[in-house]
Amino acid sequence: MEKYLTILNGIENDIDAANDDVDDLGVIHETLLSTADGTRSEAIARQRDQKTTQINNHIVRLRGELNAVEQMNRNTSLTPSEEATRRTRHAVLARKLMGLLDKYRQLERESQKMYRRRMEKHIRIGKLVTLVMPDATDDEVNQAVNDENARSVFAMDVMSSYQSKVARRMLRDVENRDRDIQEIGNTIELLNNMFVDMEEVVAEQQDVLDNIEQAVESTHENMPWKEQQKQQQQFE
Repeated sequence: MEKYLTILNGIENDIDAANDDVDDLGVIHETLLSTADGTRSEAIARQRDQKTTQINNHIVRLRGELNAVEQMNRNTSLTPSEEATRRTRHAVLARKLMGLLDKYRQLERESQKMYRRRMEKHIRIGKLVTLVMPDATDDEVNQAVNDENARSVFAMDVMSSYQSKVARRMLRDVENRDRDIQEIGNTIELLNNMFVDMEEVVAEQQDVLDNIEQAVESTHENMPWKEQQKQQQQFE
C-alpha cells in the first residue's frame, strides 16, 4: 500500500504542477495580446506554443498514469477495505484532473475569443478596413474575420492596394491570430474528449465503490456480533 500511495502522491504533485503551467499560459496569452511589436509578438507566440505543447503532453501523460493505476487495482488481489481505499483515492485524483482539464478548457475558450477580437480590431480599427474598405459594413468585417476565403481575398486587396509596412504587419498579425484560433480549437477538442473520458472513469469508480459498500453491508448483516466487530476494526 505504501508504494501505491507514493505513486498517487506523485500523480497529485504532477497535477498541481500542470495547474501552475496553465496559470503561466494565461499570463503568456495576455502578454501576447497586449504586445504591438511584431518581432516581440512572434517570440511570445513561440513561448506560448511551447507552453501549450508542454501542458498537452503533461495531461496526456497524467491520464495514462491514472489508467495504469486503475489496471494495477484490477490486477491486484485486495481485501474490500483495501480496494475501497485505493479506488476512493483514485477517484479523488480523477476528479482533480477533471478540474485541471476544465480550467485549461475555459482558459483556451476565453483566449480564443480574445484572439478573435484582436483579429477583428486589426481589420476594423487597424487601418486595414480603412485602407481597402473604407465603407465596410459590420457584416463585411465579420465575414473577413470568420470566412477563410473572404480573408484570402481581403489579404490580396490589402497587399495590392497599399504596399505599406504598417499594412503588411497588420495583415501578418491577422493571419497569425487566425492560426492561433485554429490551434486553440484543436486543444479545446482534445480537452473535451479527455474530460468526457474522465467523467466515465469517475462514474465507473463510483459504481465499484457502491458495489463494495453493498457487499460489505450484506456480509455485515449476516455475521455474528464478534465477527462484525472484527470487520469494523479492519475498515477503521
